[in-house]
Amino acid sequence: MSTTTNALESVTPVPHTELDDATGAIFQGLIEAAYEIPWYANTEAEVKGACEDLNQRIIRAVTENPILARVIDTNLLDWSLLLLACEKLHREWSHPAIKFLIEKNPAALVWRRSDMDHGGAAPIHVIAKNSIHCELMGWIAETYPWVLDHRHCRRYPPTFDLLEQYSGSGCPASSVRRFLQAYPNALSQKNMYGDKPLGAVVGGYNECDAELFKWMAEQDPKAMKRRSRMGNISVLERVCFGMNEFAHYGNDSIEIIKYLIKECPKLVRQRGGRALPIHALVEKCNRRVVQDATILLLKAYPESYDIPGRFHKAPNTSQFVKRILPLIDRERELKEFMSMLTDVSTHFPKAISVNNSTLLHGVSNVLAAWSTDRRKRVELELQGLPAQMEAVQKEFEGPDVESDEEDFDEDDDGENSQWDGGQDEESDNSSDDSDDSMDDDSDGDY
Repeated sequence: MSTTTNALESVTPVPHTELDDATGAIFQGLIEAAYEIPWYANTEAEVKGACEDLNQRIIRAVTENPILARVIDTNLLDWSLLLLACEKLHREWSHPAIKFLIEKNPAALVWRRSDMDHGGAAPIHVIAKNSIHCELMGWIAETYPWVLDHRHCRRYPPTFDLLEQYSGSGCPASSVRRFLQAYPNALSQKNMYGDKPLGAVVGGYNECDAELFKWMAEQDPKAMKRRSRMGNISVLERVCFGMNEFAHYGNDSIEIIKYLIKECPKLVRQRGGRALPIHALVEKCNRRVVQDATILLLKAYPESYDIPGRFHKAPNTSQFVKRILPLIDRERELKEFMSMLTDVSTHFPKAISVNNSTLLHGVSNVLAAWSTDRRKRVELELQGLPAQMEAVQKEFEGPDVESDEEDFDEDDDGENSQWDGGQDEESDNSSDDSDDSMDDDSDGDY
C-alpha cells in the first residue's frame, strides 16, 4: 500500500456528537440549509443565489473550523459535508465548494453512507454518476490519483459510474478522456459483468464519440476482443444493439464499426454458436445509418447472409438485404477483376522483357489495349454502383414500425440454429476473472 493510501486510511471521520455545542450548531445549520435550497423556485436566479450563498457559508465555516471537513452526521447515515454537497447541491455553481471540501479532506471521497455497503455509496461515486459533477472526475484524477487506488475504489471502480453517466445521459466525452488520461489504470479495470471501459462506453442512449472510442482502443487493444459475462456480448455487438435501440445514432457508430472491422475483423464472424452482430441490425433497415452499418458487415462477412441465430432469422429474410447484397457482390467481383488487371499489366511486361520474341511483344500490346479497355468499363460500372445502392437505401427508408414477431421454434430450426446448448456452457465458462479466458488471446482468432 502506498504512503498516500496509508495517509488516506489514517484520516478517520469525526462523529458530530464529539463536537462542542457551537461547532455542532454550525454543522447542523449547514445541513439544514442544504435541504432548504428552493430548487422549485420561480426563477433560476433565486436557486443560484441560494446555492452560492451556501457555498460561501460552507467555505467560511470550514476555514474557521477545519475539523468540519472530517465530521459525519451519525443521525443522517454518516453523511459528511462533502457527501451533502455532492448529493444536494447538484449544479455547477457548487463546484467551488465541492473542490474546496475535497482539498481540505480528500479522504472523505471514499467515506460511505452507513446504509450502503456497496458501490455508489461514497462521494467519489456520487460525483462520477452525476451529470453535472462528473466533470470534476478529471480534476480528481489529476490531483488525487491515489484516492482512486483506495481499496473501495478498486472494488467498486467509479470509472464505470462515470462511463454509465456518459453513455446514458451525456457527460462530455472530453471529461471522460481527461479522467482516463490522468488515471490510465482505469482502462484495465473490470465491472461486475467482466466489461472493461471500452465495452461499457458503447451501446447506451448517448452515442459514443468515435474519437474517444478509438483513443481508448489504442490504449488497450485487447479490450476490443473482450466479451461481457452477461450474454457473451462483444464490443461490436454492443454498438449494433445500440443502433437497433436508438434511432438517433449516427456517423460516430459507423466510424466505430469501420474501426472494429479493420482492427478485429473476426468480430463480425460467428464463433462458438454465438449470434452475429448483423442480427441486431437487419430488423431496423428502414434507418439509413443502420443500412450503412449492415452494408459494412455484409462486405466484411458475405457468408452471414444465410446464417440464422437461435433467436434471429437469417439476414436473407430481410428484403433490404436481399436487394442490396447483389450490388455488394458485384462491387467485390469488379474490384477483384480490377486487381487482376493490375497484376497482369504489371507482371506480363516484366515477363516478356527477358524474351526477344516479336510474337510475345505483339501479344503484350494486344493485352495492354484489352486491359485498358476493360479497366475503363469496370471503372464506369463501379462508379455507377453507389447510385444504385443509394436508390435501394432510399426505397427502404421510413419510420420505425412494430414488427410482427413470429415464434422461432428451436426444434423446427434444427441444424440451422446457430445458438445451441453449448452457448450457455460457454457463457458459464467465460465468467472466469482471468483475462485469458475472456480475451481469447491464445486461439489466434484475432
